[in-house]
Amino acid sequence: MFNETYKLPNGIEIPKLGLGTWLLDDAQTAQAVRDAVSFGYRHIDTAQAYMNEAGVGEGIRSSSVAREELFITTKVAAEAKTYDAVTLSIDESLAKMGLEYIDLLIIHSPQPWTEFREDNRYFEENKVVWKAMEDAYKTGKVKAIGLSNFLQDDVENLLANCEIKPMVNQVLAHVSNTPFELIEFCQKNDVLVEAYSPIAHGAVIDNAEVKIIADKYGVSVAQLCLRYDIQLGLVVIPKTSNPDHMRNNVELDFVIREADMETLKNVEPIRNYGEHSFFPVFGGKLE
Repeated sequence: MFNETYKLPNGIEIPKLGLGTWLLDDAQTAQAVRDAVSFGYRHIDTAQAYMNEAGVGEGIRSSSVAREELFITTKVAAEAKTYDAVTLSIDESLAKMGLEYIDLLIIHSPQPWTEFREDNRYFEENKVVWKAMEDAYKTGKVKAIGLSNFLQDDVENLLANCEIKPMVNQVLAHVSNTPFELIEFCQKNDVLVEAYSPIAHGAVIDNAEVKIIADKYGVSVAQLCLRYDIQLGLVVIPKTSNPDHMRNNVELDFVIREADMETLKNVEPIRNYGEHSFFPVFGGKLE
């Protein structure tokens, strides 16, 4: 699995499987990165909003792998909607991680989190944000640029007003909650889709219908969910600090048959993400 990659429009290769670090503090993140890299992971995903970029940097420096062998993603804070704010944030991310460049930089959200999916779409502001991203790309501070949580019209806004096309859109995509139309639109426009929370932040683990299919293949529900996203052509970045889970998440050398894929595509949508339901990406609302 570690050798499987997708190629971005500019020729850069991105590993299909990465390590997510959401909700991990700096110390947990540093250890998770060390563990993951020792197992063979080469793709690490963080964000300014996670407040653990320093931990990512520490994990990289204390691992036994050269920096150029790793693919590091971070995200510009959703609240940064001016050119200067984005430029400053990029420099801050580089400083916190102790890196000379970022492999993939993405806009965390088209709107600030307190206004997520509300009427103000920030179309004009995101064009300015994107210009700052393009300039960082041109200077070599970042090797690829993309988006996160952008809906189709958010993406169209930038496609119609950019010099460099967005290369990635990272979205919530998992069994029981897969944005098929958005994925198809992005893929038709050469925008690679990445799936965060590919195991539904754990909410799908006890789904009886999904477990029946996982049992059929002799795999865990988590492994089935990761394989499902990969067969849809997505990058998967499951978050974990558990070494056993890291190892299990790599064991994806099976193929889900088409009939089972269709069943998984039509699993009843999850309504409740448990203790994390208050997050905007899971339908909650921040004040």
